[in-house]
Amino acid sequence: MELSSPCYPGFNESLAPILLRGRVLTRANVQRSGDTVLEYLIKTVNGPVKVEVHNQRPMAFCHSDDVERLLVEGAETEVWSHPLELQSFSRQPVHAIYCRTGLMLKRLVNRAQELGIALYEADIKPEQRFLIERFVALDAEFFGHFDSSGPSRFVASRVRATSQHIPLKAVSLDIECSMSGELYSIGLYGDCEPKVIIVGEGETELTCHRDGVEHKVAVEWACDEVALLLSLQRWFMEVDPDILLGWAVVTFDLSLLWRRAKHHGMRLCIGRFGKPLAWKVEDKHRPETLDLSGRVVLDGIDWLKAAFYQFDSFALDRVAGELLGEGKAIHNPDDRGEEITRLFREDKAALAYYNLTDCRLVWDIFQKTDLIHFALERARLTGLEFGRVGASIAAFNHLYLPHLHRAGFVAPAMQTVPGPDSPGGYVMDSVPGLYRNVLVLDYKSLYPSIIRTFLIDPKGLVLGLSEPEAMSVEGFRGARFSRQSPILPKLVATLASRREEAKANQNGPMSQAVKIIMNSLYGVLGSRGCVFHDYRLASSITLRGHEIMRTTKAWIEAEGFQVIYGDTDSTFVWLGDEAGNAKATGRALVDMVNQRWREQLREDKGLECFLELEFERHFEQFFMPTLRHSTEGSKKRYVGLYDNGNEKVLVFKGMEQVRSDWSPLARRVQYELYRRLFQQENLTEYVQEVEKSLYSGELDDELVFHKRLKRDISQYTAKSAPHVKAAALLVSATGDANRGKRGAAIRYLFTKAGAEPLGFQSQPIDYDYYYDRQLLPILEPILAVLKINYQKSGAEQLLLI
Repeated sequence: MELSSPCYPGFNESLAPILLRGRVLTRANVQRSGDTVLEYLIKTVNGPVKVEVHNQRPMAFCHSDDVERLLVEGAETEVWSHPLELQSFSRQPVHAIYCRTGLMLKRLVNRAQELGIALYEADIKPEQRFLIERFVALDAEFFGHFDSSGPSRFVASRVRATSQHIPLKAVSLDIECSMSGELYSIGLYGDCEPKVIIVGEGETELTCHRDGVEHKVAVEWACDEVALLLSLQRWFMEVDPDILLGWAVVTFDLSLLWRRAKHHGMRLCIGRFGKPLAWKVEDKHRPETLDLSGRVVLDGIDWLKAAFYQFDSFALDRVAGELLGEGKAIHNPDDRGEEITRLFREDKAALAYYNLTDCRLVWDIFQKTDLIHFALERARLTGLEFGRVGASIAAFNHLYLPHLHRAGFVAPAMQTVPGPDSPGGYVMDSVPGLYRNVLVLDYKSLYPSIIRTFLIDPKGLVLGLSEPEAMSVEGFRGARFSRQSPILPKLVATLASRREEAKANQNGPMSQAVKIIMNSLYGVLGSRGCVFHDYRLASSITLRGHEIMRTTKAWIEAEGFQVIYGDTDSTFVWLGDEAGNAKATGRALVDMVNQRWREQLREDKGLECFLELEFERHFEQFFMPTLRHSTEGSKKRYVGLYDNGNEKVLVFKGMEQVRSDWSPLARRVQYELYRRLFQQENLTEYVQEVEKSLYSGELDDELVFHKRLKRDISQYTAKSAPHVKAAALLVSATGDANRGKRGAAIRYLFTKAGAEPLGFQSQPIDYDYYYDRQLLPILEPILAVLKINYQKSGAEQLLLI
């Protein structure tokens, strides 16, 4: 039986405890009558329930010898201690210090700082600790009783992890407003009836004609902004979504809704069970400060970045164009403020259609990329709150701490004087040139594999330094790692198994989530913001990577091939112009290297090898440039051509083609140059044609730069950035301060006066800038390797042609 309550068959108040299964949506702790109460808003198969857990105190650990000095005499009812069979990383016994409230814990932390006493794990919130100590992540089974107030409040005493499928209702939300922030309309789309709530009056269905097509939009009218907010509040009560989707939905939409409600002296109660939209820090409206009880908010921009999608611009119109092949339902999405106001005044049907289209585009992007599933799997893996983006250090703590405690240790305190930096990944000096038949051989998850193979582990370092050398594995910079029950290698093994399972089940979101978490482990250990940071840990990973890459190069070159480049986990092997079956050669090299690692590590160190070199790609054509104005080979920059089975594909790494601060012309020309280079077509004639077209003004449309302001122009400390200068000129020319606000789209050209906003140029376009600063850096590497001495004709000669 799922659970028993007045709403479910079989409820009997005399049966105790009862079991409640659900998916944890939000977590919090509240102070009630001088007590700390943990609150979990969960979704069950029968609806949302608030789960409360009492008597779970905010806590920290300290050395047992420090307890007497730390605790204030006579305050035993507020703060008390208890000895534990745990020790710190300095191998000293510890006490647990319990506080009645969070405020008491803050005072304890301050007192410890004044006395110079180390506290451990004081930053772990009680609502997090209660779950992670029990290995509970996303889905949970709570044991307890329903409160007498009804079936929506459950008082729990215990919890355990479970696995279940509970459908969640998601809705995309988008608002339209005036340039000054006054609300015009709110669009809602997804697991609900699509609708737009809009200020005004009229029919309940509007018709919009766009591009010769008739579109119907269901609308709900509101007489003014207050009525609009009240209508939205009623909609949340009726539809009751679990997930809100949007584009900058926290920092813009929800922030503006809160500010407009506050302007009218209202509380916007759109959380579960009538809780108002609120912020943990009132003047900081960010995802981590949002307080929206029982609802998970996923921002499309943040989650695309979390899943490692890359776009030149994360503007909705641009992302939708690339992923969906369509854009916003407005003529000029880069400068839409005035157009939206015009539509509100003159064509509310078109505004409603535009508003709803934005909602649908966000929804379709989430569906196309499976981001909701990705966010769920990430929460399930890490124990982080569903919807929390980033937080790699917190994810590491959630994974590591319960195992550490069971091994008899508490986490260390943050280092006040961190050690030296650890070196970065291995990057080999390249051999520049134009090649045929280059193989790329990659180590699969190199850093996680190093952790797993060489037993790199924070607890293992503590034990290994006190053990005989024969019982430990040598690291770098004085590190030694114990062979006794290492934690982190076992976590990596579990994650690797989960990823293979996800691949077998074609669960792309889970596979991607595991990959990102595994690859973040080194970064966490190398971050000084992590309590487990130790330069010996991070160095033992990166320097071992250096050793592995150098050894791999030596083994491959002993087979008669040349390694022309190496970067972190990738080795580039030149087979020669006549390579035969390049893929077979690549697989043979991979088998040789993997076999040698297995044998060497077993015989020399008594270790099981989890290093795995893979054949990644065969570039039929490959170009490694030199540094500009140098004969030295560049690093992290190359272009290659390979056959994916259907077509020839050009890959640009670290080149202007993939950088957003280059003009559309530069990108197009670079792509065409390398296509011609690999196809052995004439380059000089093409360059002459481009130069002539540039100076004659035929390419002006490809010279416009597009950038958005990341903050208000008044907040930029340096005004040297071209788009900031252009924005300041735009504000001055139009008198519109909103054009200099954060998020404003700036389109500009380089003229004889420098960067100037499009449509407000005071000087002619500076074609020399585009040739010398945009095209020449692209041309030089190719011309150098081909030994072509090309001289610019210049504007004066071109005018005579």
